[in-house]
Amino acid sequence: MAETILIVDDEKSIRKALRLTLEGKYHIIVAKQGSEAIKLFQNEKADLVLLDIGLPDMSGIDVLKAVKGKDPDALVIMVTAVEEVKTVVEAIKYGAYDYLVKPINSQELFLTAKNALESRRLKDQIKIIQQPDIDRYKFEFIGQSPEVKKMIEIAKKVSISIDTPVLITGESGSGKGVLARAIHYSTKKTPGPFVTVNCGAIAKDLVESELFGYERGAFTGARTDGKKGHFEESAGGTLFLDEIGAMPISAQAKLLGVLEDRKFSKVGGTKDVEVSSRVIAATNTELEEAVKQGEFRKDLFYRLNVIKIEVPPLRERKDDIILLTKHFMTNYNHKFGKDFNKVSPKATSILLQYHWPGNVRELRNMVERVILLEDGDTLLPEHIAFVSDFKEEKDGGGVTDISDGSLDYEEATKALIKKALKQTMGNVVDAAQLLNMPVHKLRYRIKKFGMRF
Repeated sequence: MAETILIVDDEKSIRKALRLTLEGKYHIIVAKQGSEAIKLFQNEKADLVLLDIGLPDMSGIDVLKAVKGKDPDALVIMVTAVEEVKTVVEAIKYGAYDYLVKPINSQELFLTAKNALESRRLKDQIKIIQQPDIDRYKFEFIGQSPEVKKMIEIAKKVSISIDTPVLITGESGSGKGVLARAIHYSTKKTPGPFVTVNCGAIAKDLVESELFGYERGAFTGARTDGKKGHFEESAGGTLFLDEIGAMPISAQAKLLGVLEDRKFSKVGGTKDVEVSSRVIAATNTELEEAVKQGEFRKDLFYRLNVIKIEVPPLRERKDDIILLTKHFMTNYNHKFGKDFNKVSPKATSILLQYHWPGNVRELRNMVERVILLEDGDTLLPEHIAFVSDFKEEKDGGGVTDISDGSLDYEEATKALIKKALKQTMGNVVDAAQLLNMPVHKLRYRIKKFGMRF
């Protein structure tokens, strides 16, 4: 379908000349006055406007403002009889794509229009590529278990308010990030950006400048033009503070002030910046325990804990294991060109008995590995031998099969930590990497279990 160009000029000869140059390649509509042009633009959804600055009923600049007010991405090329710098600058200031000076050269007109429309198509394509699959996150949190249904019910209610902070708790790999995105993309209006910050991955001295940004020359090594922080980057959207328990005490006080007052000042700055984003925090540690230990501010905990949503571990939602397995099978079938669509009874039994210490992330990774490496249409026991044969050494040197339910989760976690520390000769950092666990969480577990190594 041909793109539509709206020609706005009060001179009949000019309208005719412009039409003759563009007709055939584009669908042309015309307006003699500014008020008529504004109505036509809205009703006909013109892709490009050729707008004369001198109109009988209103200024072309005012028409430009009105068009841009209806569609900020509208393409407008101004047409002027006299190349006045002041007028041209004003038109560009209000969003004109380009300008042409009468008498208009037909070749220049055609090329300018062609380039403008091509730039519009390219921008639209980039938007499609960058736009996340919003429907993917709109509470399609895979699961039919009562625990998941209850969690989703709370999350749907929470999505209405962007001013109320949300605290999502749950073990690593359970789906806290997926739930945060679901809340974000289920707001009634089109959501702004979703910005994720891993609080445990930012150096202690940089947390404040990363979250709140800084002014020019705020500290040695600062950028000369300053920097936006994650709060500004998430304006109109959601700031997801993952691993909130790892945030240093010094930054916690400022975060509390932001949550209370909905404004902040940049590092080295004095002006207040309004906060227009939702804050969702997540943790896989016990914040109550961190408060007792003096590692997390009590007042910040209470402010974040207004709405608390707990994501259950996979072992507590057994009804969802096979549902999730088939969901991931479908995804990886498409990715790898395979045709797995069934899970054998024996494989089903193994999957249901396993404790899944890595939760949904572990299940997803397992399915990805099987679909990539194996062939056929059925997931079989031999495909998941690493699950059915999963064993750990007990303290006494014996062997316990933790896939049969005989070992509770804490005992299994303790055994895994013990083995990791043994393999790394007591190096906590290396052990945390081996376990795919944040260092601070591993230290907490070691202390909790009273382990010596």
